[in-house]
Amino acid sequence: MKIKKILRIPSRLLKRIKLSNTIIKFDQSSDANYKHRNHNLDNGWMKTSIDEILESPGITEIMRNSELHRKPDLGKKIYYNWNIPDFVWNAVLHSKSLTDIAKDYIGPEVRLDDLYIKTVVDGLESGAEGWHDDNVGYRLKVFMVFDVQGTPSDTLLIPQARPNLYTIKIREELKRMIGKPDKIKKDTEVRVKYSAGDCLVFDTNLLHRGDYSSNTGIRYCLVAEFIHRKKADALRTHSPCGPGQSAMQIEIPIKNKDQLLQHPLIDSSILEAFGDNFKYGYRNTKKSLPKD
Repeated sequence: MKIKKILRIPSRLLKRIKLSNTIIKFDQSSDANYKHRNHNLDNGWMKTSIDEILESPGITEIMRNSELHRKPDLGKKIYYNWNIPDFVWNAVLHSKSLTDIAKDYIGPEVRLDDLYIKTVVDGLESGAEGWHDDNVGYRLKVFMVFDVQGTPSDTLLIPQARPNLYTIKIREELKRMIGKPDKIKKDTEVRVKYSAGDCLVFDTNLLHRGDYSSNTGIRYCLVAEFIHRKKADALRTHSPCGPGQSAMQIEIPIKNKDQLLQHPLIDSSILEAFGDNFKYGYRNTKKSLPKD
């Protein structure tokens, strides 16, 4: 490990300590607004199907046969894509189930914070293979696995009931920062396996990890993220919060302006017209996109 990275560890941990009060403030608001419905999210996660959560029978097959179905380039283990077609955007925005889940879990200030493809080939070397939370407090990620090859990597998580306010996991963070992520089995861990069409909804404030080394396969996945919009604004220069992981504006290929402006999950403060469509995200960014 490079000396420069080691020397940066204290400042990185100090930054997270300073941000923790901001995260907790917003998450206390989310706890106050939390609504229990029949979403099975009381322990921070649930598994369903893509067709069910998007209320669009057959959409999994359409996604599987679309341009979204692409392997990483030769020699690569991961593929990202933010060019999401209109049929996916329409399904996401028209899904009452998805809207209800996001609003009930995060609160009325929730927004759709990102939407992208993340295709993973097993054998990926990543800090995400060690136990961690995403250091942003309550945030829902929706993994929509529209196809698999072989036996793809599983997701492991530790269920936790609300309230579950953010705390810095010093041990896990240190191990990730020095390049030795913690993969030790935990008594309360849940292993989520994927077949084509499966959908995992989980709070990234839970301890979780990707098991990229036990299986051999490919996971083709559409990821949607939901977070308190003002919390994302406060964290965006420190964490990958915001459309395009706060590194770029993403395009929404929808022409109906009223549909977007009136939608409860779209944050109009980061929405602007772009030709016949719209851009969504922060104009001034200093972060970089994750590498394929």
